[in-house]
Amino acid sequence: MASPPAPDDLPCSILVYDGAGVVLEANRAALELFGVARTELVGSSAEDAGWLVTDAIQAPISVHPAIAAIRSKLPVRGALARARRRDGVDLWLQVDAVPDLGAGGEVARVVASITDVTHLIARSPMSGRSAGDHIVEEVTEILVEARLDPEAILTSVCRSLSRLHPGIWVAAVMGKDPDAMRVIATDAGDPGASAYIEAMQMSGSVTTTPLTTRVIETGEPILLPSVSLEALQSMLNDQVRQYIGLHPFTGQTTTLGVLVVPMHARGAIIGTLGLFERRGSNPLSDKDVLWVQAIADRTGLALDNAQLYADAVQRLDRLTALQGVSLAVSASPDLRLTLKVILDHVTAQLKVDAADVLLLDETDNSLSLSARTGFLATAMPDYRLPAEEGVPGRAITSRRIETVTGLSAFSQFRRRSMFAREGFRAYGAVPLISRGKLLGALEVFHRSPLNPDQEWVAFLDALGSVAAVAIDSATMQERLRQTRGVVDTRRRAPAPEMTRIESDILRLAVEGMTNREIAAKVHLSQNTVKFHVRKILQKTGSANRTELASHAIKEGWL
Repeated sequence: MASPPAPDDLPCSILVYDGAGVVLEANRAALELFGVARTELVGSSAEDAGWLVTDAIQAPISVHPAIAAIRSKLPVRGALARARRRDGVDLWLQVDAVPDLGAGGEVARVVASITDVTHLIARSPMSGRSAGDHIVEEVTEILVEARLDPEAILTSVCRSLSRLHPGIWVAAVMGKDPDAMRVIATDAGDPGASAYIEAMQMSGSVTTTPLTTRVIETGEPILLPSVSLEALQSMLNDQVRQYIGLHPFTGQTTTLGVLVVPMHARGAIIGTLGLFERRGSNPLSDKDVLWVQAIADRTGLALDNAQLYADAVQRLDRLTALQGVSLAVSASPDLRLTLKVILDHVTAQLKVDAADVLLLDETDNSLSLSARTGFLATAMPDYRLPAEEGVPGRAITSRRIETVTGLSAFSQFRRRSMFAREGFRAYGAVPLISRGKLLGALEVFHRSPLNPDQEWVAFLDALGSVAAVAIDSATMQERLRQTRGVVDTRRRAPAPEMTRIESDILRLAVEGMTNREIAAKVHLSQNTVKFHVRKILQKTGSANRTELASHAIKEGWL
């Protein structure tokens, strides 16, 4: 009777594992299938193999078939798994793992027969990539547990996708300004590739790519099962090609599979989700469009909900900040302290690095620095800027907010050395106007690119209005004190004889308080205050409160 064939003579791939899941033997067909030497495969662990297991005949499993057989002590039949060869080619495998029990009932070894079914998975019209449904479910669970922060959601989704389906995953999401695109890129297998894409976006020299723009504008996905890097670069715009020319990509990949789908939220396209996959034996197909699109739409809805929550919190914070600034203006007569409070709220709520207030000197029509915060230099410079030149001169002349984000524009500033020293890359200025009169300008500075939306501009304008009121109020009080000083040096007319309460009411009335406010100060009813005011008018011979205030200041009755 003929002897059984040796394992190396068998046409199917055979791996033998010990009771801990470590490879003991591998036949020649298995070595050829995985593209490794015997010394590399023997001694490796099943748990570290990195297989993505999606199904089995008995029931769905998610662990390596050999590990499942060891744990259950039962054969695992028809398990479907995706593995990756050393050269980067993806394999779809059907695995039968049969445990061999020893005398004590423990698993002594597991014999696994492996069949390469990659061509069946790729060509079958009835079955898609079975891993797709598994990936959609796992990403959905991640979205359910993610905190309501758009940045955290994008990062978590891309990292999970890169782990579940290797490749470069790129999410591009539009901000409130459609020209402002936020890009997140991850690649678990090659962190340098994702870092290169994010560095390109953060450089500010590349705003978007033709692939992203085309998908957003048409609403249709782009599927390129196999494209060389040279061909892919030819599809890009001059911005991207110029960046690549200055910063060459040093990756090893020469051919990619590309899939970019639109990201929807409440019926609108808010961005794209793209996969740049290293070319394998199982190329991207229309079936992949379905599960990637499902993930993109789930992510888009989660992002939209998170943005709505963030906007609501931001509006509440800004309303609270405006209330705090208004209280500071009414409570403190110290203008510099009030401006410092305003500037602190500007930097905190608008997320800018620095801010200052320039006051207009009408004698020579120049701007001088009054208060500032967030600058690296500790000493406050003493400079004067012509109000008609450059910025903030344009803001003052046009009486509207001006923003500058181009680095070339900073070279025109009289303060270009200060901009260079501080590293500012974005600038904004709002004119300070009170009662139709120009008082100065509120400036904001940022050390990275800034994309202000309409709410950001409106809040800056509101803080500028509050600052203008504070400056105007302080100026009026100072003029009043100076007027009192001049009156005190003149010969004063004798004051009408008044009681203590009448003198207090006169003083408060001259300060501009209403009867209600005076009543609260002196702890009397409004009718009583009204009675005393009438008597004061009679004693002083004044026709009304305005004339009374004028006489009191002029004659020095206070």
